[in-house]
Amino acid sequence: MFVALIQLCLLLSAFRPTIATGCTHLSADAGCDECDGWGHCVPGSVPVDPWLDFALKTQREIQLDESFTNYQFFDSHNAFNNRGDGFGGNDSCVWPPPYDLPCQSFANHEFSLIDQLNMGVRGLEMDTWWCHEEMRLAHMATDQKFICFERNKSWSSALQDVANWLAEDDNEGEFVRLYINEKFYQGHDDEFNDPIWESFGSKVLTPQYLQEEYGGVWPTMRRLRNDGKHVAVMIKSTSAPEKDHGGLYVVRFDWVDAGIGRFTPYPKCGGKSPDDTRTWRFFGDATHYPLVYDGPSGGIILEFEELVRCHIEWVSSDMVHPQMMRTGVFTWAEGEPSHTLQSGTCIALHEDNRWYVEVNCYQQFQYACQSEENTDVWTVSETTGPYSLTNDLCPPGYTFGLPNNGFRQMKVYEAAKGEKIWINYSPYLPGYIEPTGDPANTTPSGAATILCNNAVLFASLLICCTLSVIDTIGS
Repeated sequence: MFVALIQLCLLLSAFRPTIATGCTHLSADAGCDECDGWGHCVPGSVPVDPWLDFALKTQREIQLDESFTNYQFFDSHNAFNNRGDGFGGNDSCVWPPPYDLPCQSFANHEFSLIDQLNMGVRGLEMDTWWCHEEMRLAHMATDQKFICFERNKSWSSALQDVANWLAEDDNEGEFVRLYINEKFYQGHDDEFNDPIWESFGSKVLTPQYLQEEYGGVWPTMRRLRNDGKHVAVMIKSTSAPEKDHGGLYVVRFDWVDAGIGRFTPYPKCGGKSPDDTRTWRFFGDATHYPLVYDGPSGGIILEFEELVRCHIEWVSSDMVHPQMMRTGVFTWAEGEPSHTLQSGTCIALHEDNRWYVEVNCYQQFQYACQSEENTDVWTVSETTGPYSLTNDLCPPGYTFGLPNNGFRQMKVYEAAKGEKIWINYSPYLPGYIEPTGDPANTTPSGAATILCNNAVLFASLLICCTLSVIDTIGS
């Protein structure tokens, strides 16, 4: 009876009203100017906040020299199961939980795959099923496939969405991880594999490439980018042998999987210790099937701040939306950078644990110092000084550094005890030149001051010469 009820509700979601009702709920909050008949944003219509886009891109860029295993991805649990792409169109539960019952929420997300990527998501979970003579995406726990419809988004269509997004100029260099959760082996290996190659070609990291080029050891994200690899299709290493569909493109990977109900805030971090080198994933579930299942009762992710502070590598949320993504920013303060970034810019960590551009680089602040032996160990210099790339005030065994994830920044923030701290963002600035040893030329403000002083000297000489000429003519 319960199964029949769920099937009836899902069938009803296939029918769309003919009169648009305007944007509703999360779609209205996102500011979409185009919504479908159910009131959900059409794919690609969610506005992108320039500040949020830049802040999240900063966080990805400063992690490029980390191994793939230690790189933080904002994930999307059951990413395909979204209203923008046609799933759960008639859902009635209003986010956030606890829901005002009775209601139904068969979709895990409001927004399409394209919009999730635009918001900053870089990990997409997909459930593949063979039905109606095609590999499709469906949210099911049984191999009876009673809710895999012909209208379900196809596997090839989803991959093409990702490929088209990667091909856009603004997304050059980005990396997307696709986690395949095939609950029951579906066979049809060619129908699974062919769309991967057709969509991504050599951009996909294959098991063979991983073994031959990297010796089976995951490289840094920068190495992957330089080698032209921008997509990984993954399953858990413990998955059944046949679920890699022949092992052409599907890479096996081992990670710690846990529901968000197990998570505890920083510094306990749900049991993840600083010396744990495994990749951790915490996920929540927003779906609500009347009388049968309530996902939020097992825990739901409403914001990312604590997960970022703990450097949980894969933060896998439901109902990803712009305000939620804002809670994942640990770098720039709202409105920063307040000046154009250039080679002479200096950045400080302030009392609110956010980054700010400092106009005066001669201010006396302590330095953020990273251990040369353990990258997760940080302190601050005992003395203060102006911003400099050569006059390193850090104690022996430490170097002036940039905390490139939320956990490391928390260590700097705790050591700062409310004081402003210089952080070394210089290597990521436009026109950055490796220090040569001359403090004047490698202190951003110092270099600018030299240019300024030379200009003043030149102007003074010019004025003097001009006055001399006038005096001579006058006499």
